[in-house]
Amino acid sequence: MLLNKYDENKEALKQIGREAIAERRRLGLPISAQDLENEAKDRAEHEEIRVHAAMGR
Repeated sequence: MLLNKYDENKEALKQIGREAIAERRRLGLPISAQDLENEAKDRAEHEEIRVHAAMGR
């Protein structure tokens, strides 16, 4: 049960981070190198999921 809560909270925090980066872009504010690195990792992870899903069809 605690692990489920941890996973939910972790995903919620990731979503908040994505929204914050998007907002910074809309406002034309600088984005830290760490945020860009995390965004690239997140994008690669989601792309990997999409590739596996497409291969299953």
